[in-house]
Amino acid sequence: MGKRGMLSEVALGNVAPDTLIVNGTVFNVFTGEFIEKQAIWIKKGMIAYVGPDHDPPVGENTSVIDAGGMVLLPGLIEGHTHLNRSGIEEFTGYVIPAGVTTVIMETLEVGMAAGKRGIEYFARGLERQPIRFYYTVAPGCGLVPSTEVNALSREGLFPFLRNPKCLGLGEIYWGNIFIKGKQGKRVRELADLTLTCGKRVEGHTAGASGKKLQAYTCLGASSCHEPITEDEVMERLRLGYWVMVREGSIRKELEGIKEVFNRKVDFRRMVLVTDGVDPERFIEEGSLDAALKSALKLGVPTHAAYQMVTLNVAEHFRLDHLIGSLSPGKVADLVMIPKPAEYSPQLVMCDGKIIFRDGKTLVEPRKVEWPDDLLDTVRVLRHRFHPLPKRGKVRVIELVTRLVTKETIIDLEDPEQTRDVTMILASERLGRLRWFMGLLKGLGLRRGAYGSTMTWDTVDMIVVGCDLQSMRTAMKRLRKIRGGGVYAIGNEIIAEISTPFCGGMSLEPMRSIYEEMKRLEAALKDNGIAWEKPALTIDTLTTPAIPHLRISHEGYVRLKNSEILPLEV
Repeated sequence: MGKRGMLSEVALGNVAPDTLIVNGTVFNVFTGEFIEKQAIWIKKGMIAYVGPDHDPPVGENTSVIDAGGMVLLPGLIEGHTHLNRSGIEEFTGYVIPAGVTTVIMETLEVGMAAGKRGIEYFARGLERQPIRFYYTVAPGCGLVPSTEVNALSREGLFPFLRNPKCLGLGEIYWGNIFIKGKQGKRVRELADLTLTCGKRVEGHTAGASGKKLQAYTCLGASSCHEPITEDEVMERLRLGYWVMVREGSIRKELEGIKEVFNRKVDFRRMVLVTDGVDPERFIEEGSLDAALKSALKLGVPTHAAYQMVTLNVAEHFRLDHLIGSLSPGKVADLVMIPKPAEYSPQLVMCDGKIIFRDGKTLVEPRKVEWPDDLLDTVRVLRHRFHPLPKRGKVRVIELVTRLVTKETIIDLEDPEQTRDVTMILASERLGRLRWFMGLLKGLGLRRGAYGSTMTWDTVDMIVVGCDLQSMRTAMKRLRKIRGGGVYAIGNEIIAEISTPFCGGMSLEPMRSIYEEMKRLEAALKDNGIAWEKPALTIDTLTTPAIPHLRISHEGYVRLKNSEILPLEV
């Protein structure tokens, strides 16, 4: 008898369940109801029956759990996230108490640094963990073609798409898919192949609207986690997008879009995600559980909030035949909480196995081992810096917010215009002597230099500094610790974090990463940088995801037209 045949026999009362949960209030994701005095019968990790019958045949090995009237939800599904400095094991250990039983993970960070080999090993690391992981393959959208040196071709992507754990192509920056020439053509080909294989193309539509958004939609994107206003959410819902509301470490959008939930519209294509949780948020607030609590506190209808982290996500990724609901024939993933409006997991079950109960995690994440070459991706060659000009007009990156920049022209002989201007170096870190020195305005750094390999969407190390000696010290230290972030003053290392896996992820415990980042960011703030999360501000200067002027080892890049620009005007 097959597994589903066995489930049918259990539902008929002919075979005893392995686990019987009684006296629960079940949240029905299909109707939005909280139904009291329900029982759930589980066999071989799957649900056979959900309803009022509390008296099935009980075998000698049947485990009985009395829910005592508490609410039973499907296990939470994290629909879009990145590893943010931590490793897979630490991430897993911290999301289990949050009630997360399924995670869809982006592979951007390993894909840019190590390409196909990096993604393969990363995918292996996600296997056989105590919770369920799926992944999307990063399209490798960079500022210029030379930052996409490890990006996949159609041929490289196809083997991943054949794997059931790969759910599709990761977020495509809308500007990149329209780039003329080979750079844009490659991304469009990846999207076409993904759709042909019946899998999802994840979107990234920040700044797109009207005809541009619709043209982008024609190319296959079905989701977006970038809307930050009520109007942007509604525009995408009306186009059929699965709108992923981001509430994590990079940005928190619930407050800005909450009025959407006062509209008389269908919320079944709304999804709540984190888009990445850094160690600070993990330790101080939580992960998807913190986002869910925020939604409930802001007045999102309770049933809609829970659908946004269960059924809606499962339907988007075409996994609703397995997960996302407490219903017959589905995997037995569930969370027990005190009452509907109080999200506080008391018990978490994945595949019918209790993995968290009464404040204690009952399983250990599987230890992941990485090959040496993936721990040695920071191979920056020594530079002989050319002196920057001392007069004339030059182009600088000027910070508008902690993430958004603009292109500004300054006169080097005007003291007011040169106020708060620091050097910024983009150096290719895969062993080729390619670099560009520019200028950054508005960071606030008063002395020393900060270098990072945790940069977004690039193979470049970024170093910002007030003097060349401090910059050299930071670069030398980054080579030695195989990646991370280093703040130096002169020859002295003031604070650092080591992230040797592909230059962006740590091998240390979450608490250690948290403490290192706290010290590092405190040192940066003590020396003039007033922006929230100053390391993040610097790491995002290389991404095509955020407007308007960015930097690469080839020069500045103006996102509007992908033009590479020199320092001197």
